[in-house]
Amino acid sequence: MTLHHPEPVDIARPARLPARSSQGIVLGLDPWQVTSLLIAAAVILISVQQLGPPGLLYTAPLFLPLALGAVVRTRGMSLPRWVAVWSHKKVRDVMGVSMEKIKPEKPRPAGTLRLPGGLAAVQMWETDNKIAAVYEPHGRTLTIIASLEVPGFLMKDLHERYDLAERWGMVLASFTQRPGVKRVTMQERTMPATIEVARAYFEERRGGLEVPSAEERYRDVMDQSEGFAVAHRNYLTLTYDLLRLGPQLKALGGGKDAIRNLAAVEAGNVTDALTGAEVQVKKWLGVRDVAALARQAFDPASVTTIENRTGAEAGVDPSAMGPTYFEEPRDSLSTVRTDSGIHTTMWIHEWPRSAAPVGFVNDLVFSRHPIDNTAISHIFTVVMTPVPVGDALKRIQREKKTWRSNEKMRARRGQDGSAVHEADYHALVAQEEGLVSGHGEYEYGGYLTITALDGPSLEQAVAGARNALSRAGMEAQILYAQQGQALLINALPIGLGLK
Repeated sequence: MTLHHPEPVDIARPARLPARSSQGIVLGLDPWQVTSLLIAAAVILISVQQLGPPGLLYTAPLFLPLALGAVVRTRGMSLPRWVAVWSHKKVRDVMGVSMEKIKPEKPRPAGTLRLPGGLAAVQMWETDNKIAAVYEPHGRTLTIIASLEVPGFLMKDLHERYDLAERWGMVLASFTQRPGVKRVTMQERTMPATIEVARAYFEERRGGLEVPSAEERYRDVMDQSEGFAVAHRNYLTLTYDLLRLGPQLKALGGGKDAIRNLAAVEAGNVTDALTGAEVQVKKWLGVRDVAALARQAFDPASVTTIENRTGAEAGVDPSAMGPTYFEEPRDSLSTVRTDSGIHTTMWIHEWPRSAAPVGFVNDLVFSRHPIDNTAISHIFTVVMTPVPVGDALKRIQREKKTWRSNEKMRARRGQDGSAVHEADYHALVAQEEGLVSGHGEYEYGGYLTITALDGPSLEQAVAGARNALSRAGMEAQILYAQQGQALLINALPIGLGLK
């Protein structure tokens, strides 16, 4: 999210994102830490009331771990929260739900998908103009997915890039003003590709070659290039809250047909908005396209086969969309294994604090293995939840009040302020100025899934991705003990959000 600044903007490096607030509920403590301290205090109070001063000795093994653990951080989170996350993972292991082998022959209700857990209830329909409408019955949401392209973006000069970024920002801001838009997801996927298009082009025109050996040499070049072909693709996913769009659905006739018609209408509206921002919608994905994206993520060995399909056979049948094997290993908190791949998903917890250029994620998009220099297969997703302007302003005022309270408490304890705390307050002021000037606000999170065919290759790929993130001014934290849910967010292009 680009913040508004009163000083002139440097178009060469206009992007700047604030650091995560360190204020917490009180003195930088999160809800888990505060709860742990309150429990420790309650234990002390009850023990003293019931047993007198000796009660402190009797209950020390109980309240001391709670109190000390509340101020310890591990694996990017507070210790009490980590204990809860780790316990949830172990309970899943004991119950046997951390591994799922899906039987393709098992009958399923018409329209539902072969996906792990509660996602099996998700349904996917197609509109009259072949646009996939993904319906999630539990949350009552509709999701549509577009494949995007900005022709020649890397060849444009600074002014053109900055202008495109401003227009793109206006499109995103408009979504915060529209009731019913529940989630906006931007995704970049890098995966092995095929040069089948180049081969077909050559076959159509090879008759014009005057040197017979040239055809043989050109075929050799294509054969050698096949293993190095890489695809970089961008997607925009919009998720709508059907409860808030109830009157519009009623006007469209209600039921399944109304949802399908709504998907077609919204696709047209979004296409018009993106065209005005000079962002090209290559295609609104159909059901076979959506299924292909998921299948390629779960089964990377199938990428070449799927990419070579054309015509009516292009993509994947929705019945084969999900994995047949999905496991969060008992002996690993940082990986997930699927049909032919092993994956690690990370949360982007630090974004560029200093001014960064438009397209600062290019280092990540084009990241390479540190040993063999091949492209790293990955999925980079930014999940954004629109925040109404009124709610955003209230949130800022609430956080300002928390900041002032923390400053008063530090002053009473004789602690001086720090640059970190000052940066928190200036970030709030900048956000408020941006809202007043017409910018929208999103709650957002970035997720990066790295995929490989085996464990050693995955470790090298993660190392290469971390190098690329550092060059872009970002930092990632592995989502320990949450890998299953995190992978599904990235692998399935259906607008899911991490809870």
